[in-house]
Amino acid sequence: MKALLVAVNAKYIHTSLSVRTLKAYANSDNVEMAEYTINERVEDILRSIFLKKADVVLFSCYIWNVEVCLDVADMLKKVSPETKIIFGGPEVSFDDTEYMQKYDFIDAIMRGEGEATFKEWLEIGEMADGITYRENGEIIRNKDRELIHVITSIPFPYTDEDIEKNSGKLIYYESSRGCPFRCSYCLSSTTHSVRFRDMDVVKEELMFFVRHNVRIVKFVDRTFNADRKRTCELVKFLIDNAKNTTFHFEVAADLINDELVELFKTAPEGLFQLEIGVQSTNDKTIKAIDRKTDFEMIKRAVKLVQKAGGVHMHLDLIVGLPFEDFNSFGKSFDDVFNLRPDVLQLGFLKLLRGTKIRSEEEKYGYRYNSKPPYEVLKNDFISYEDVLLLKGIEEVFERYYNSGVFKGAMEYLLEKYNSPFEMFKELWLFYDGNGYNKVGQSRNSLYEILSHFCDDELFCDILKLDYFTYNKGVNSPKWSLTKYDRSILKTRFDILTDEFIAENLSEYADIPTKETVKYLQFETFEYDVLSDCEKRRNIIIFDNKYNRRIRVCKDLKQ
Repeated sequence: MKALLVAVNAKYIHTSLSVRTLKAYANSDNVEMAEYTINERVEDILRSIFLKKADVVLFSCYIWNVEVCLDVADMLKKVSPETKIIFGGPEVSFDDTEYMQKYDFIDAIMRGEGEATFKEWLEIGEMADGITYRENGEIIRNKDRELIHVITSIPFPYTDEDIEKNSGKLIYYESSRGCPFRCSYCLSSTTHSVRFRDMDVVKEELMFFVRHNVRIVKFVDRTFNADRKRTCELVKFLIDNAKNTTFHFEVAADLINDELVELFKTAPEGLFQLEIGVQSTNDKTIKAIDRKTDFEMIKRAVKLVQKAGGVHMHLDLIVGLPFEDFNSFGKSFDDVFNLRPDVLQLGFLKLLRGTKIRSEEEKYGYRYNSKPPYEVLKNDFISYEDVLLLKGIEEVFERYYNSGVFKGAMEYLLEKYNSPFEMFKELWLFYDGNGYNKVGQSRNSLYEILSHFCDDELFCDILKLDYFTYNKGVNSPKWSLTKYDRSILKTRFDILTDEFIAENLSEYADIPTKETVKYLQFETFEYDVLSDCEKRRNIIIFDNKYNRRIRVCKDLKQ
């Protein structure tokens, strides 16, 4: 019997850990896997699966892909009735009977952790624990399967060939399962244990990624630093051994201790990325969702890590939690934004199957999309109108702050407002009011839009500085205070004297000037934006090879 494990990823750059661990645990020559994305045509996914001629096709289902999986499976059963179709994954594990009743093309569902269930199913079929299946028109639900207590028994799912094939993609890795916390909106709260992979095994597997120069390894551990001693040991190991790989962890900020901060001080820049779920700074909200966090402790930890330097930090907030109205969310936003994370993610609550908060929908007056991803529409504390406004704020925030290519302009604008939340709200109202949200906007057009938002000469020059800093080889924009003057093409050779190159561009000392200028862009500014922002016409060189800016001339003739 040939079994095909199917993953439908959210993006091309993603890879599926679930189908790889299932395949590795089964350890069978009769098991294959195939990966697609939600952006592919359903007909193309169907064609690919059909031509593989598998006897059983198993779909790994999540909120972002279950609709695609259902469409493909429905058509697959129509063109190949003899093919057995099995669903598994978090989206179908909690309401398995409901799914089976609603979709008659699903022959069975594997609930919960799938590795041992899949392996046993290959051996004895529907009698395996953790299986829901059909028999003589009835839906039979076998007893739940116990968790895999020793997760080191799950083989490492990656091979040399697999890693090489997926070069440049995001690679997922698991060193622990479960979470010590019981947040009411999270599926991790449904399992009441944290199980760790053997430390020596983890180190050996991480070295596999290092040797293959994997670009980013994202740990799927729900709380990477649940065990502080273990965390410090792994972080030190990576500092000592990692080279070109970035490691991304989800951590609890209030579990970050001084020892870990001291280790971060020795880490090369770009080695670590931390994702920290703050969710809200409203104490009543935090209590309602069963979190134990203290924002003052979070602030302290974030500031200490920032002071250590070199660690990219991503903080999260959730819209739609109990007792968090529009104004309360604005305060949470300001509290977290004022920590100046590298990225601040504004998420919208999803009422996931199996979570406590979904069972409390009437308690808090939740109304949400009945289809995946079950995103909140309104509740007793926040209206749909306010949710829409926050959606808009999130859109401009993603474009103008999280993109990281408007840094100077953002700092200038924020100084004009008492509240960062109010600034981004005003920006969205301007953006929406002028119809910019109705069509796709290029990065260049986003700069122009921002130039209209603030009618200020100095702001235009600061925005122009961002424009050339984060965009190589672009032309001078039409909204610039100073129009491009072709005479600068001749002036640049006068600037690049041997003395100037030796002082500012020593890397080019042995390169002919005609070659050097290929890497440099010369632009005129009305304000001295690299110094005191006084109105003083000057030239700035943008070195596109070494990513630096050099002010070379001041007090030019007007």
